[in-house]
Amino acid sequence: MGNLIEVIGIKEENCINCHQCIAVCPVKVCSDGSGDVVKFNDELCIGCGRCIEACIKSHGGIVEKSARVPIDDSQEFINDLKDKNIVALVAPSAQCNFDLKKLIKALKVLGVKAVYDVSLGAEITVACYHQIIESGQVEFPLISQACPAIVTYIELYQPELLKHLAPSGSPVHDIAVYAHSLHPDCELAFISPCLAKRREFQDSKLIRYNVIYSSLTRILEQNQVQLEAMAEADFDNPVAAGIATNFSQPGGLKASYLHHYPDTPPHLISKIEGPSAFEKYLPDLATAIKNNSFHLPMIVDILSCENGCNMGPGCINHDKSLDMVEQSIAVRSEACAGNPEAERILQVFLKDILGKRDFSYRYYEDLSSHNTIKTPSVEEIQAIYRAMHKEEEKDFRNCATCGYNSCYKMAVAIFNGLNKGENCHLYQEKELLLEQKILNDMVAELEALNSQLEEEFHERKQQEQLLIQNSKLAAMGEMIGMIAHQWRQPLSSISTLAANLQVFLELEMFEQEQFMQLLKEINSHAQYLSATINDFRHFFKPDNPQDMVVLSKVVENTLGIMGKSLEYKNVTLQKHYSFTTPILTYPNELIQVFLNILKNASDAFVENEIQKPLIVIRGGEQADHHLLEVEDNAGGIPADILDKIFEPYFSTKGAGVGTGLGLYMCKMIVEEHCRGELKATNTGKGACFTIKLPVHQEEIE
Repeated sequence: MGNLIEVIGIKEENCINCHQCIAVCPVKVCSDGSGDVVKFNDELCIGCGRCIEACIKSHGGIVEKSARVPIDDSQEFINDLKDKNIVALVAPSAQCNFDLKKLIKALKVLGVKAVYDVSLGAEITVACYHQIIESGQVEFPLISQACPAIVTYIELYQPELLKHLAPSGSPVHDIAVYAHSLHPDCELAFISPCLAKRREFQDSKLIRYNVIYSSLTRILEQNQVQLEAMAEADFDNPVAAGIATNFSQPGGLKASYLHHYPDTPPHLISKIEGPSAFEKYLPDLATAIKNNSFHLPMIVDILSCENGCNMGPGCINHDKSLDMVEQSIAVRSEACAGNPEAERILQVFLKDILGKRDFSYRYYEDLSSHNTIKTPSVEEIQAIYRAMHKEEEKDFRNCATCGYNSCYKMAVAIFNGLNKGENCHLYQEKELLLEQKILNDMVAELEALNSQLEEEFHERKQQEQLLIQNSKLAAMGEMIGMIAHQWRQPLSSISTLAANLQVFLELEMFEQEQFMQLLKEINSHAQYLSATINDFRHFFKPDNPQDMVVLSKVVENTLGIMGKSLEYKNVTLQKHYSFTTPILTYPNELIQVFLNILKNASDAFVENEIQKPLIVIRGGEQADHHLLEVEDNAGGIPADILDKIFEPYFSTKGAGVGTGLGLYMCKMIVEEHCRGELKATNTGKGACFTIKLPVHQEEIE
């Protein structure tokens, strides 16, 4: 059993994980939405191409940004035109995508040897179907195989219908049989609206190239062939096609068959197209055949695309109105079918050629082994539902925002590793509620930790640690103020967004997309609050263990606590440091050092009325130590006290404002705990604190 040839390419780097490709896919299991990008399994794809258009829409209509791209043989086609004789077979839908007669001329200008109308192949197909039916050597209903996406779907997912697929070829296969008999030394190229035709050709080996319309347009532009400037030319057919020029329309087969064989009751030919072919019709048909239903049709005229081949995935007419598209096909069909003499000549040709050529097609294959999707048990489904927070009847919304049509199908996808519960809309809502509860618990935990700090302050036996804890408690009011600064804006935003949601619900005027966007914004603010409280929680933990840490992370954690405070004071912060190697140190105590230094600089800006306050943090790694500098433009430290600032209880802030322990504690932490060096110098514009920390340090008991 061979692999299915690729018809859809993937650019994972362009995927925005919107799951629109899954939403429009008739089979869905060919896409894996369990990761950060949607991955793709070509072996389960039917090649309908719906995902390509959906992906382009998700990228604002910019084709180059799409994560899904069509794959055809256009590059090989244009390369081989230089050295090989190639005959082009033009699909009926070309009429509503190009100026048909000018297209024929343009193909010959490119170097094509001859051009044949696949509509004539459609006439052969209709005649073959009738011959098969009249012979009685067919199992009804006879399912048209003109659409390769339908054929692949049956091969992969409903192989019990394989015996009902027409044993004769599609229109392009039939005209290819005829053209090959006239040009045995030529390769055949299908000028095509369809991606999946490439797979049909893989099976039959009769046609070498599948060139979709959008690719042909690029080829014409690259070769400076202007279609508008072309003269008109005719097909190289020996006879003209008739009514079957409408074959690309939904129901084109039915209309053509009834035209040629008017004694056929119309109700014996079913006309089906679009997503319902996969979602309902084919499964229902299989059941009806199994039950020997008396409602079974004689012929099933079925196409994957909702508007037939006229607007297939390879077409360039998606910006045209449906009336314009359908009328261009209908006008040609009416003109071709309205000529009695041409009809007579066509019938003579068909009778002659059916007796001379073999148009049979039996390349169908049971590919159901490719489909390894497993059905979970009731217990397994229930476990998945619980993990998705689906606990009540109202939790089963079947909203399809995950890309599936029901919560059950989403659960099956999760069971098979093709999706994850986090992509469920309800899951995200309930996770947000849990996050809010966690935030409340963390606030309570912070209060408890503060109380614990008070208790442990009295339990410290060493004066050094008493001074550190005392300094923390002295800074508590400032820290709480920082918390208020950090939380004020996101809490206000959450309140506003929640009020908007309530108004939309009460007025019943919300749209799902708008509702989702507001929820995403609330979640974003909640995540920010969670991250902020973690920073503060870690700072106030009473234990300060040694740990391997990259110095950049210590600085960023410090800025996470104090960044907003600096921002509100219009302090410009410049960061010029790079650390990649972790060192063994006391990260929590170092945060305290950086906080003290940054807080002193912030106070100095206010005291000295600096108009454009600036803090520059520089640092890097040396062979045996890491160096970090914190420099400000607050005017510097007076020379007469520069050598006193690290002494205990020395302060320039006055009684009741400063404790005089901040820089003393910083010196103690850096030099005694961390075995490093801390010094202060003046620059031309302010003060610079330099911290030097060793790369290797033995753990201190």
